Amino acid sequence: MRILELCLSPDFGGLEIHMRDFSRWLAKQADCEVYIAVQENTRLHKALAPLSLPLLTFPLKAGKLPLAKARKLAGFIEDNAIDIVHVHWKYDLPLTALAKRFSTRPFKFVHTRQMNMPGKKFDPYHRFIYGSMDCFIAITDYLKEQAKTNLPISDSKIRRIYYGFEAPPAVAAERTAQLREQFGMEGKFTVGLLGRITEFKGQHLLIEAVEKLKRENIEIHAYIIGEAFEQEYSEKLKSYVAQHNLQGQIHFMDFYENPFELITCFGTLVLTTKRETFGLVLIEGMHAGIPVIGSNEGGVPEIIDHEKTGLLFESWNSDSLAGAIKRIYSDAELRKKISAAGQKKARREFDANTQYQKVLQTFFQLL
Repeated sequence: MRILELCLSPDFGGLEIHMRDFSRWLAKQADCEVYIAVQENTRLHKALAPLSLPLLTFPLKAGKLPLAKARKLAGFIEDNAIDIVHVHWKYDLPLTALAKRFSTRPFKFVHTRQMNMPGKKFDPYHRFIYGSMDCFIAITDYLKEQAKTNLPISDSKIRRIYYGFEAPPAVAAERTAQLREQFGMEGKFTVGLLGRITEFKGQHLLIEAVEKLKRENIEIHAYIIGEAFEQEYSEKLKSYVAQHNLQGQIHFMDFYENPFELITCFGTLVLTTKRETFGLVLIEGMHAGIPVIGSNEGGVPEIIDHEKTGLLFESWNSDSLAGAIKRIYSDAELRKKISAAGQKKARREFDANTQYQKVLQTFFQLL
């Protein structure tokens, strides 16, 4: 089976990292020939280049009607007799739908969806795109229901396959201690928040929660890790920190190459996105045995069983988040209980190899 993994996203967040990791896994499967399509000179391009797989690159991301790029993609599909085109980034869907129209080589069009689908999409443009699709993989039941309600695609083509995480070997206690010393965490209760810095991700909620707890004489140190994708929002966060004299408690860090080892340094890990579709970083935290906190909307409640495998707070409510952090901070037994239960659930239900096998099985079934 010949599979083209397609992602022209210029970014390098959870979606792109998942595409990278799945492509690496596929390349090791004896019954697969893997091909890659990416935007040139992106971090994703550079991450996949060492695999030495057949590569198609585009100079710019596709627009809504990328005719020239669609013909180029169709030609690559024909030349390499591609069976499956697996699309990760939603903005590549029109490109692939057009390529399917242009290509003389019949192929199966599969999309793994990670992002929300607000509003109904039953206009002719979206009917063309989703009418061309052979399989829609939703990473949560929450997204599956959105797809059934909002998209012009039959229920029989929609499948739910949970994301998984391939946990690396356990981080040695000495390494965790070394990192805590390196980043000034020793003797402090730390909260980690990883992800690109954008307003939708809600980093301001954590800063506000730390400020509220400070007024109760509870000293929390928050580490906000990620690239600033919205510079104005990033500056607004730093301005708030300065205005409320939180410079000693709020720490900004750039993208960290090995997040799993960094996660082991935190007293708790939070995800503040308003309506996260999944929350892979929560799975990483659970695998690492760290208590996790997430909002009560989107796909997060499918990961966190409140007060069993983590804590949920009211979405977009910093008072509620502060209360959840306070509980983790002050209750050692709760920390121990939900850490153990969360790790057990992550290993049982959110394993990368299980996810990848299910996706590959789906490909075979389509053919």
